[in-house]
Amino acid sequence: MAASIQVGLTLIVGVLAAVGVFVAPCFDAWVLLDAAILAGLAYGVWRRSRVCALLLLVYAIANEVYLALQETSHFSILRLIFIYFYFRGTIQLFREHRSSAASQPIQT
Repeated sequence: MAASIQVGLTLIVGVLAAVGVFVAPCFDAWVLLDAAILAGLAYGVWRRSRVCALLLLVYAIANEVYLALQETSHFSILRLIFIYFYFRGTIQLFREHRSSAASQPIQT
């Protein structure tokens, strides 16, 4: 759910930046690529893919580190909130997979 919200926000900002309505140094048309990556990973998480959940978490953390190293970006608590929810979702997917694998008998 958090990834879908972030995709929507990123898509809105990206479209506004692409048409020139929203002008900021960090936002340009490349934000649309970011939205596409997030949408793909969000779809994978929706399908209960542990790999996509882990990639989404790593991508969000790497993006936060990249933005922290840039001089023009500003701190945003919203990005940290998304990372927190991605972390909790990743843990939950791994727990669900472990509990479902343990409850099913092994077929031979």
